[in-house]
Amino acid sequence: MKLFKHYKNKEYKYIGEAKHSETLEDVVIYETRYENESAKLWVRPKNMFFDLVEKNGNQVSRFKEIQLELRETSIISESDIQHIGQIMVKAFGQWDPKWFYSTFSNHSKFYLLLAFIENTPVAFKLGYDLNKNEFYSWLGGVIPEYRGLGIAADLMKKQHEWCQMNGYSKVQTKTQNRFREMLLLNIRFGFDIIGYHMSNEGGPKIILEKYF
Repeated sequence: MKLFKHYKNKEYKYIGEAKHSETLEDVVIYETRYENESAKLWVRPKNMFFDLVEKNGNQVSRFKEIQLELRETSIISESDIQHIGQIMVKAFGQWDPKWFYSTFSNHSKFYLLLAFIENTPVAFKLGYDLNKNEFYSWLGGVIPEYRGLGIAADLMKKQHEWCQMNGYSKVQTKTQNRFREMLLLNIRFGFDIIGYHMSNEGGPKIILEKYF
């Protein structure tokens, strides 16, 4: 994730670095995360982007990187489930505890990743053990205002690293065409589409698998 906060407290998405075509000076390309009538994309010399400025008599970073905090656990608490519910409501507009517990109660070995930005829960990824070799990536979501920052990719990468460290040789997941970005992210991370089944949850579910 590349998210920065200007010393005047506005957030920007870090796009990348480039070269000035005439001077070959290193520049940073970044994007506003608020309404700005002047422009959406901006360019600033790299040394200026990362330098210090004076604020209230102190030297502070002109742009400070906002860190993504990932909290992982295999013991899911009620507090964790509350965070999941909050994110589900913001990400998908709904949260059905009865539906959640109908699956959750049937499994015992879980792996949960919760993502926080400045102590605010913004995303999660939850899966469970199918058997000693297979892991099922069940639920996940990123709240809308923090999409497009690479958080879902960070969560998927971390989940797959954990699966390999814990001896799983395969991870399975399911998605639907309406979640096109997640479908494409799964394919980019090495999943293969192996089939589909009908579902009353918004259309057919696409079954994907990845071997390590």
